[in-house]
Amino acid sequence: MADDKMDLGPTPAPALADDGGSPALFNEVTFYIVESPELAHEAAREIARKLIENGAMESKPLGADSTMQLDLQEITHIISSTIDFPDYSEVEGLMIPVVKPEWVDFSIQKNRIAHVRPYTPDPRFFLCGITATIAELPVGDKEAICGGIIAMGGQYGSSLTKFTTHIVALNMDNEKCRQAVAKRMLVKIVLPHWFDDCLKLGRRIDEAPYLLPNPEIERVANFEPVPLPKGPDLTYSHAHDGGAMALDPPSPKRSSSVFDRKKIRLGEDLELSPRLKSVIATVIVQMKGEVVDKVEDADIYVGQFRDGDEYLEASRVGIHVGSLTWLYWICAHGRWASPLAKLLHYPLVRGGLPGMEKLKITVSNYGGDARLYLENLVEACGAKFTKSMKTENTHLITARSHSEKCQAAREWNIDMVNHLWLEESYAKWEVQSVTNPRYTHFPARTNLMEVVGQTPMDVKALEQFYRRDDDLMSMDEGSRSATNGKRPKSTPRLKAVNRRTSRNNTSTPSRWSNDELSGPSPSISGSGRKAKEQAVARLHDQIMPDVMQYEREQKRKGGVLGGGRARKSKSPVDGRTRKRTVSMGADSTDEDSKAGIKKQKKRPRPTVYLLMTAYRDWVNQPHREEADRKALADLGIQCVNDPATCTHLAAPHIVRTEKFCCALAKAPIIVSTEWPRACLKEEKIVDTEPYLLRDSDGEKRLSMDLSQSLERARKNKSQLLQGQLIYVTPGVHGGFETYRKIIEANGGVCLLFRGPAKRATNIPDSDMLVLLSGDDAADKKFWNPFLKMARTKEKGGVVYRADWLLDLAMTQRVEWTEKYEFPE
Repeated sequence: MADDKMDLGPTPAPALADDGGSPALFNEVTFYIVESPELAHEAAREIARKLIENGAMESKPLGADSTMQLDLQEITHIISSTIDFPDYSEVEGLMIPVVKPEWVDFSIQKNRIAHVRPYTPDPRFFLCGITATIAELPVGDKEAICGGIIAMGGQYGSSLTKFTTHIVALNMDNEKCRQAVAKRMLVKIVLPHWFDDCLKLGRRIDEAPYLLPNPEIERVANFEPVPLPKGPDLTYSHAHDGGAMALDPPSPKRSSSVFDRKKIRLGEDLELSPRLKSVIATVIVQMKGEVVDKVEDADIYVGQFRDGDEYLEASRVGIHVGSLTWLYWICAHGRWASPLAKLLHYPLVRGGLPGMEKLKITVSNYGGDARLYLENLVEACGAKFTKSMKTENTHLITARSHSEKCQAAREWNIDMVNHLWLEESYAKWEVQSVTNPRYTHFPARTNLMEVVGQTPMDVKALEQFYRRDDDLMSMDEGSRSATNGKRPKSTPRLKAVNRRTSRNNTSTPSRWSNDELSGPSPSISGSGRKAKEQAVARLHDQIMPDVMQYEREQKRKGGVLGGGRARKSKSPVDGRTRKRTVSMGADSTDEDSKAGIKKQKKRPRPTVYLLMTAYRDWVNQPHREEADRKALADLGIQCVNDPATCTHLAAPHIVRTEKFCCALAKAPIIVSTEWPRACLKEEKIVDTEPYLLRDSDGEKRLSMDLSQSLERARKNKSQLLQGQLIYVTPGVHGGFETYRKIIEANGGVCLLFRGPAKRATNIPDSDMLVLLSGDDAADKKFWNPFLKMARTKEKGGVVYRADWLLDLAMTQRVEWTEKYEFPE
């Protein structure tokens, strides 16, 4: 990063304000700016000018050129739009704040140094940059959303200001929204469902389908196609046809010096031909790097597999370790990126992930490089990828819950998950449970391809490949001593760390620790252990109240948003107590048996997909629930949360719950809750006949016959409401989401009604329009506009109590009768 255009060297400190009185704003700040494609040279120099004019000092690289070899002992802040720069791991270890340029502007505007956390470029804090305010939501929902925003790096304000980026509201009929529209503020007005979906996924998705007025998720049916998003740039994020080693490296960008003074060892396990090795070496030299013959002389090791003497030595010394695909990515883009940032930028494991070898996986709703990336990731896990789907497939990875493959997966009882299941199984090197709600969540009008490829490697999981037992026992305050007496190389960047911390950190850089509760820290003015401990204490005090509030709200009935949403259940099979035997099973070796290690029983593939509702044994007993789910899974009974996937439904009696109403449309085998108890007691899947649900009192109370309802459901094939459009008022008892799920489970289309739609798209042309409503004044105001809309469209229109839908779902037949109408 040459500074020949403008020399803004350090100025004396402390600087004083213009009035000669109090110290200048950035009087105690010594900064360094990381230039990148997101922060070009001209913009970087402008930020430097603002800082220096307000009393800051700029730190220069230790060397004569622009490489990031800094005196980290004097730097207090690093200004960067990304955390992809070579020294980030040391910077994070020293708890030096890394902030976006916006931090500077905001501090100057407020005339006070702003907190650093809302301005971190760390992608783990995916709501960073958001300043939200909430308009007329219930107190519980408001507290939950605020907690989630703050915990994930955003900010919350009680009032609407020029810094507000998002207003969270259910409609436009409130003062904040009216004010934003009147003043033409550049603010996004979103439904709270957007935050809910972001927090469930742990990713920031596009706001467009949630934007008021007239949000897409309320006017377009869920099953309607969604255009493939552009998606992230995954060029050289996966092996191309024939693998990266079959191709010459891309030509580097002119004047690129990303490897300046870096020494690179090309591993023997790459098995490069002399010609290709020569070509790669030439490209590295063009990027100011050098190819060396020994790992001990290298700053970077490039290899194919996570084994062998060279990999072990490189990992234990603590130099950067990456794959050839990663090296090609650097060449193509001409800038630095951590090899831990993308899953296939790190060496592979021979044989794949234990438990994956018997899986057959296909994908749906992904395209382009995203599809190729997932295909390569499946194969890197050791599973078999199939382009088409057959009954022998075990898993479908999909970006949406609607496609021909999705429908077939439901019918064939094939596990259907989003790509996060695959990515996190690979990153954590442990097969994740397919029943984790995070992996089965599909926002209504979002294609999750837009967030593919964002999962980094889990550094802690990598340690199992190169750590010795004595290394793991010798941890001291987060640092580990070097193995076999070997010390890290004394490069300038490590010298800076050693001067400041007086310790040797030989572990792989901790940037990608996947600890989502960790993050950027407050500024520290001292050095050494005491300063670090003080900074950690302040970090804990600032972040943990927000995190605890968010976690409390997640456990609240209805999740982060209310409205009767089901509580998030803990994954029944998390596999954390076992390394090699996971949900899909892995055989113990003969050597293990000989050594006296008990052979783990292989878990059978599920033959029963059980949905439980109103099961009292698990109420407020999460440990028992987890144990029962695992025990049932060992028998071949997989507990599911999605009614669309169940083959069996268990309930103590007939109940009009959301799960019961949705599942009934699938005509499952309905048993009493005594059946799973019997299975657990007998340690086998017992016959369901003696345990079929029989509840004459419930049938009388609800005016239904369960056996007849099941017979009709088998004939209806989940299409009882096919072609029927049903509107729901915002205040209906139970919440819009509950009725939407029941309606869609029976083949209908559900829309929230706030007034006649200006333009209706992709909705069925029903002869009769139905409005489900509550009986309070807030809902009654919608009746006349709805009936007027029906007349305008020359349709029939009725306003019904919600019981109409619940009775319809329970009896599996439609009744058009006045008994559901309101007296008014």
